Amino acid sequence: MPDTTPSATRWLTLHEASARLDVHPATLRDWADRGRVRTFRTPGGHRRFAEEDVNALAGKSAPGLDLFLSATVGQARLAASAGRLASETWYSRFDEQAKVRQRELGMDLVRVLAGYLGAPERGWQAEIAELGERYAGLAGDVGLSLGESLRAFHIFEGVVRSSVEQLTAAQAGGAQMERPVSWFLNEVRVAMVESLNEARA
Repeated sequence: MPDTTPSATRWLTLHEASARLDVHPATLRDWADRGRVRTFRTPGGHRRFAEEDVNALAGKSAPGLDLFLSATVGQARLAASAGRLASETWYSRFDEQAKVRQRELGMDLVRVLAGYLGAPERGWQAEIAELGERYAGLAGDVGLSLGESLRAFHIFEGVVRSSVEQLTAAQAGGAQMERPVSWFLNEVRVAMVESLNEARA
């Protein structure tokens, strides 16, 4: 619940708080809306964020998977705003509908990954296969070659890995997440390639 009256708490601007957390401003707004960070609005309508809460999030030793999801979305927005996708020639073939499908697919992948990280002992092959088929379907619909499909997936993989690094940097032994994340992403990649090969056989 946002604060309406600032007290003696020190408050940060949106730019200061998002830079300290290394997340996109939209991600920080989402966290604030969900009560992760206390906020108030200035008379001019600008948000201010409680420094104490921002520091607590920055140093959180075991971030929840919902924060992992939000951070990944934030990293995806950063990647898009930095022009990484726009610099790829094949991305010009993505019309607005394809871009929406890509974003939705990315969100679904991260949700399944979050579930896998929370319960790795459960079988996830069906979900992984479905994600691979959906990536292959999108690649086929926009006319990507196998190489272009792999490059597209590699960019999103980089977004996920950046989020994992961001959220485990403060943890002792934070690298423990890297192996299961790598396994999961590789399995989705393999499922995508197998589906593409089947479609083109």
